[in-house]
Amino acid sequence: MNKDEKQPVNSGVQPGSETDEAQPENGLQATEEAAPEQENGSGTSGEEPEEDGEFLDPEDDEYLDEEEYDWEEDVPLSFGARLFSASTSLLRWIVLVAVLLALLLGGTFFSMYRNVSLNSLPQYEVSWAGQALDAVGYDWSVPVMGFLHRDFSKKPGSSWQDLELVSESHPELALPEYTTAQLTIQNEAGETLFEGDAAAYNDFHFSENGAYSATLTVTSPESTGAQGSYTYQFNFQLEAQPRLVLSGTGVTQGSVIGVRLEGVLGDMVPALTTELAEIPFTQYQGEWVAFVPVDYNQMAGEYAISATVNGQTVTETVQVYGRQRRELDTYTIDGTSAIPYVGALPKNMDFLWEINDPDIYWDGSFIQPVEGKILRDYAVLEYTDRLDPTDPLNAAIPLDQIAAYNANIAPRRSINVTLATTSGSTVVAPAAGRVVYAETNGSLGRVVVIEHGCGVKSLFYLLGRRDVDEGDFVTQGQQIGTTQGHVICEMRVGDIPVNPWDAWRGTGGLFF
Repeated sequence: MNKDEKQPVNSGVQPGSETDEAQPENGLQATEEAAPEQENGSGTSGEEPEEDGEFLDPEDDEYLDEEEYDWEEDVPLSFGARLFSASTSLLRWIVLVAVLLALLLGGTFFSMYRNVSLNSLPQYEVSWAGQALDAVGYDWSVPVMGFLHRDFSKKPGSSWQDLELVSESHPELALPEYTTAQLTIQNEAGETLFEGDAAAYNDFHFSENGAYSATLTVTSPESTGAQGSYTYQFNFQLEAQPRLVLSGTGVTQGSVIGVRLEGVLGDMVPALTTELAEIPFTQYQGEWVAFVPVDYNQMAGEYAISATVNGQTVTETVQVYGRQRRELDTYTIDGTSAIPYVGALPKNMDFLWEINDPDIYWDGSFIQPVEGKILRDYAVLEYTDRLDPTDPLNAAIPLDQIAAYNANIAPRRSINVTLATTSGSTVVAPAAGRVVYAETNGSLGRVVVIEHGCGVKSLFYLLGRRDVDEGDFVTQGQQIGTTQGHVICEMRVGDIPVNPWDAWRGTGGLFF
């Protein structure tokens, strides 16, 4: 037989096969006789060629297994084997793709991570007493992709920023919007004078001049961006001086001047001096404030406003301008002269002008307390039964006689606003405040007086019904009563009537 062909071990003689030699008694002998000689001629009959320097014995199990394995390789693979082989190939392909994808993503992440640097940190503008602060430390976590972040951190160490001279008893702390802050202030001896957040600092004032140091930590708002904080350390010398700030340098008659005294050290109460009115200072949120009324008949001109504290006096000037003259004619014959009028108040209400709550209850603009037709406005000069020279009925009267007659009619000045309303109309509080008077008082009818703080008051006369009592605290827009047709609204600072329209429109010194 051909030497490349193999016979199964112990198979015996195949039926019908032709051979010139007698068949051996067993398969082993047949194998020995059929074994070819080595092509190089070095082998002998019955011996196998060397493998790794040794001769293989035909009867050795290893030889038989090798022959049997070679025979089984020619057997077709079963379906399960083919499926296993295909699955293995697919798995190898998936692993390869996963490795390549991991390398690609890893490279991308690495590139993005490297691109996030200190320049990626948010830039904050923080100042103290108008002076820009420089961060000496930081601690930030900047998002790269998904849950991957890159952290940056620097300890403040011993770096301190020296600021220029500070002259305010309450230096302004300016922070970026939506950030939070923690501030610690120490004196030269290392004693902590203040420790808290920005809201608490609003009520802090220095009590004496000297050298101070401060540590400030500004933290980012909660967001999806970078999260962290900057730390600032700075030294400063405080030499506070009182400074007077006015809401305006020019006002008209009937207006209010807002006054604020800054740079006051300690608890000594400053004194306010002016020809315009006698008004005390009130300490509000750590500052000394006052609201100076200008009477409707105050002479036009320049007036000084001075404040004295700790032996120091500061002065500012204000220019008062006259109001445009407005006149109102009413007549007995048509009943217009019978419009209700309130001028000087009875003596039993004088105690109200001493009430000066040390607080500011209002927040922003006042509102008009009741709707209606204006019958008599603030500061109008009202004349009753003057002769009109253009009236045909007066044509026969000489003009000089008309002028002389009218000259003898004295006007009355309106110090409030008189409105005609539908009976039962709602009257509301123009701003938050404390009810300090709620009584029926003679010709004034039902009266309600609200103290808005710092001596600023709203007064209402001739109410049809009163819905509040003395001692009640009211909010802006809360109903305080109803009308019975006419209602008179008035506003005073101290005992001086002022133009209520300024407050109702949110203008003037009450809002500086």
